Amino acid sequence: MSELTIKLIIILIPGAIATLIFGKLILHKEWSSFRFVLYSILFGIISYLLLQLAINLINICVCNYLPELTIWSNLNNASSIPYKEVGFASIFSIVIAFIASLIENKKVINKIAGFLGISAKYGDENLYSMFLNSKEVEFIYLRDIKNQLTYHGWVKSFSETDNISEIRLCDVALFNYSDSEFLYEVKEVYLSLNKQEIIIELANLEENGQEETEQE
Repeated sequence: MSELTIKLIIILIPGAIATLIFGKLILHKEWSSFRFVLYSILFGIISYLLLQLAINLINICVCNYLPELTIWSNLNNASSIPYKEVGFASIFSIVIAFIASLIENKKVINKIAGFLGISAKYGDENLYSMFLNSKEVEFIYLRDIKNQLTYHGWVKSFSETDNISEIRLCDVALFNYSDSEFLYEVKEVYLSLNKQEIIIELANLEENGQEETEQE
């Protein structure tokens, strides 16, 4: 591995930190290596740009002795690694990751696009994740068609793969699927089921105590 390659890896540390945090805080399918590197480069550039902006503002408002970032001018110099700049940029990258995660989780870009009539797309996740991640979803009915069972409980956590839906329910009541006969109650249950064999319904309690369901 050449010195220049090592320098580039060190320089990309802020972007890698931001990408790892961003990936932990949003719902997404597994990223390819290309996408991870692309995000690392993008977040890294933003981190260094914000660091440069902070230096410029400090020089204008407070003093005028902070040096310009050297990362832009000696990128091809393999022997010169700006460790201090990488460290400060890494601090900025954490803030950037949180802001980017907030924008993604709140669907800010999609909401702006919808308001302007550009796109009606909700986000990158599929309908399963969007539905269960909604604030309105608390108690649900999960119909297990294959095993002829119905689970009623509130959603604590969930995840999915290409074929399997995983969900963790609490305060669960179990019923027969065919006639809704009550079977028993459990405090918590973990389910891993085929996507094609379940139906999820949102349970609503009316003021008169009668239950209605809204099917996904």
